[in-house]
Amino acid sequence: MKFQFNVNTCDQDYLDYNKFWMLRSHYGKNQMTVFRIIFAVIIGVYILISLYGGNFTFDSFIGIIPLAILLILFELLLSPLFVLFLKSHLKSLKKKGKMGYSPSSVIEFYEDVFIETTPNNKTEQKYSAIERVSVVDNKVVYIHVNNIMSYILPFSCFESSEQYNEFFEFIKTKCSNIDIY
Repeated sequence: MKFQFNVNTCDQDYLDYNKFWMLRSHYGKNQMTVFRIIFAVIIGVYILISLYGGNFTFDSFIGIIPLAILLILFELLLSPLFVLFLKSHLKSLKKKGKMGYSPSSVIEFYEDVFIETTPNNKTEQKYSAIERVSVVDNKVVYIHVNNIMSYILPFSCFESSEQYNEFFEFIKTKCSNIDIY
C-alpha cells in the first residue's frame, strides 16, 4: 500500500464540491455556458420577434426593456441562485437521510488500484477509471471517476505537506489530466 487516508467529510465539504463542480470544474462550466447561451438565444429571438411584430417602433423598443433586464439579471444571478438551490436541495436530502456522500471513509492507494471503504460499502477502482484530478486552492483534491462521481480528499486528511506532495507526485503518474485551480 502506497497511501492510506482517513477521510472525514462534512456537509460543507459536499456543498463545496458541488459548487466547484458546477461553477469552476471542466464539467460544470461547459454546462453552465451552454445553459446561459440557450437562455440568451431564446430571449434574443423573443426580442427580435417583438421588435419585428411592432415594426421597430419606439413602443416596441420600450417593450423589450423588461426582456433585456430579465436577460441581464439571469446572467448576473445564475451562479448565486444555483448555490441557493443547491443548499436547499442538500437540506432536503439530509432530512430524507439520503446524502450523496459518506461522512467517514478510508481510502487506500495501491500501485494498480485504489479502494474506498465506508461503513456501508467497499469500492475498488483502477486508476484507468480516473478521468481527471482537480486540486482546488491547495485545500482539497477531487478524484473524478466520471462527470458525476468524485472522491474528496480534503487537505486535512494528509499528515503533512510532505505527504501531500508525495501523493500529488504519485497521482500524477496515474492520471495525466490534472487541473489546478
